[in-house]
Amino acid sequence: QLGVDGVVIGALTAEGDIDTIACKRLIAAAGGMSITFHRAFDMCRDPRKALEDLIAIGCDRVLTSGQAATALSGAALLKELVELAAGRIIIMPGCGVNPNNIRQIAEETGASEFHFSGRSSYESEMIFRNPKVSMGGTVKIEEYQRDITNPEIVKAALAELAAKDEKDAELEKKEKETRSKTKKKS
Repeated sequence: QLGVDGVVIGALTAEGDIDTIACKRLIAAAGGMSITFHRAFDMCRDPRKALEDLIAIGCDRVLTSGQAATALSGAALLKELVELAAGRIIIMPGCGVNPNNIRQIAEETGASEFHFSGRSSYESEMIFRNPKVSMGGTVKIEEYQRDITNPEIVKAALAELAAKDEKDAELEKKEKETRSKTKKKS
């Protein structure tokens, strides 16, 4: 009805577990749309149990940095989660993902979907600027700056993933040729 493919949800209990009751209600309200559990996952106390809970309630993917400050620094847990998921749910690394590290994250984790903004900051076109008021109240924010997804950054990230896929295909071809030669010798 709204033209979207899916929704992002997330709820934890006070004890740091997936709030399966709240999430089941949200999933039901989504009416069959794809469900991604957001980075609340990174705040849960037991990511392995949380993963199984998300699979059991029907989430399609989980957005996570591997419970680290960035997806690259959480690569070890991300890899473990991809392996534990075994195709039952998509592990989507996010947080600090960019064209300079997306290939490394893909290689180290085995993940195939990634979340990143690919944004660049641009100066606002506002001419009048009121120096007496901050829209962030006491929190300093960049009032006259706009963050916009930059197509060139997105293309660069996709090119890195394509290069990884080409390398993987070459390795697979060489392995297949080696197996074929070994079979012929025996």
